[in-house]
Amino acid sequence: MNVIDEEPISIAEAKNIMNKRKNEGDLSYEQNITYEYLKKMSTLSPSKVKNIRKDLQEIEILKPKHIAKIIDILPDTDDEVKLLFEKEMTNLKKDEIKKIVEIVKKYK
Repeated sequence: MNVIDEEPISIAEAKNIMNKRKNEGDLSYEQNITYEYLKKMSTLSPSKVKNIRKDLQEIEILKPKHIAKIIDILPDTDDEVKLLFEKEMTNLKKDEIKKIVEIVKKYK
């Protein structure tokens, strides 16, 4: 198997992909365990994920991996956002942190 493309996705998006694969046919044992985990951990609907991703992409400093992490964790305080980016080489400004919190609260 060759990897053609790689893109960071959120848990909700992974659940959606696994759901489509499940509808196409049986999942392997490992895929089934993954699917069950994704069902438990996913909190947002596909439409909300699409909208929150679109809103977060407007913050220019955020890379796709950051957006996926924000969608998975849904930080609703400034401190939680700061913790997510603590080990990253990204310097978020206070207004960017506030905007992330506002976007997350809108979709929670």
